[in-house]
Amino acid sequence: MEISVTGLNHKRAPVELREKLAVAESALQAALAELQTSFSAQEMVILSTCNRVELYAVHDGAPPAAAAITDLLAKRHGVPSDALAPALYRHQGSDAVRHLFRVTSSLDSMVLGETQIIGQVKDAYLAAQAAGATGRVFNRLFQHALAVAKRVHTATSLGEKNVSVSSVAARLAEKIFQDLGRKRLVILGAGEMGELTVGAFRNRGVTQIHVVNRTLENARALADQYGGQAHALDELPRVLPLGDIVIACIRSDGYALGVEQVEAALAARRHDPMFLIDIAVPRNIHPGVNDIDNVYLYNIDNLEQIVQQNVVDREREVARSMPIVEEEMLTFWKEMTPP
Repeated sequence: MEISVTGLNHKRAPVELREKLAVAESALQAALAELQTSFSAQEMVILSTCNRVELYAVHDGAPPAAAAITDLLAKRHGVPSDALAPALYRHQGSDAVRHLFRVTSSLDSMVLGETQIIGQVKDAYLAAQAAGATGRVFNRLFQHALAVAKRVHTATSLGEKNVSVSSVAARLAEKIFQDLGRKRLVILGAGEMGELTVGAFRNRGVTQIHVVNRTLENARALADQYGGQAHALDELPRVLPLGDIVIACIRSDGYALGVEQVEAALAARRHDPMFLIDIAVPRNIHPGVNDIDNVYLYNIDNLEQIVQQNVVDREREVARSMPIVEEEMLTFWKEMTPP
């Protein structure tokens, strides 16, 4: 038996590349079936988030060669192999287990200590389990990984402060505007990321909140929670000009906001500046929007500078976490290979 993980993340691949390999929730079951066959894998889990796309696999024998996997993924996602190869990493055996434990414990996250990754790993595992793609090995491994994450966050101060991509976005907006109390927030998306984002901005004094979502019922639920207003997606042209701050985190097959839409909103605002943050992968906002005067567009990779402050503050807790990861990795292998 061999466990492997192949993937790319925010450290090695820009958002332009990550979004091409991202697997939408609606396409996950088909992707699992296709890639499990292509990888000759007995078990498989696909973890696809804003900051990483990783394929975890169990093989009876040796996994396919790295070059073969690169070519397979390049062809599947329409990316040149020579562009993809430098961004991919691969771990096998104990290194793969250690990597999963680090990822789940948010020791490999862009925002160290964020807890959203725990739910994302759990969801990825449960989706694979529901698709019949997991078995004895991954059922034990992923449950163990979730337990490791809980132990790390309990035994250290890593997650002591409320940190997430959403809180970093709010901090960036506060840095630019100083006082957010009189600014209007328009958020595209009412899912988990949308809820975290609205909460982060509300905690920093934003009270004028407009939630735009494809499903109006979900928009209402989130808006009511924070005293905001809910809008259906077809109301976006009317609502967008209200946004001093616009956050995009909606599921979309293409760009939810294009250049012409933002230009129209800016004109309606009489060219009062707009601050846009795209925290979706694949991206929601056309990158050409950044070329519009008085519009300031940031994507998830642009948050890196602010995140570095978080890294410095938390490196001590990461060091305290690693012995736990090593101990749990050895425990897992001991359980899987009894004498």
